Amino acid sequence: MAYFSNGTEGMVFDCSPCKYGEKPCPIAWIQMEWNYEACNNKVARAILDNLVKQDGTCTMFEEFKEDFEL
Repeated sequence: MAYFSNGTEGMVFDCSPCKYGEKPCPIAWIQMEWNYEACNNKVARAILDNLVKQDGTCTMFEEFKEDFEL
């Protein structure tokens, strides 16, 4: 999971190449909403780790580019 301690760090999470980039998709929303609470929960962190890499890359976008790309 890309743990962001503040909003500025969270800017690494870039949704601009995604067709859902104008407003948060469920992946971005979960990442931003539950980031702090999940960092110390093993299961929650594993889920978020699988959705977003530490560098902010969305694994759903990478896996399903043809469905998410603009």
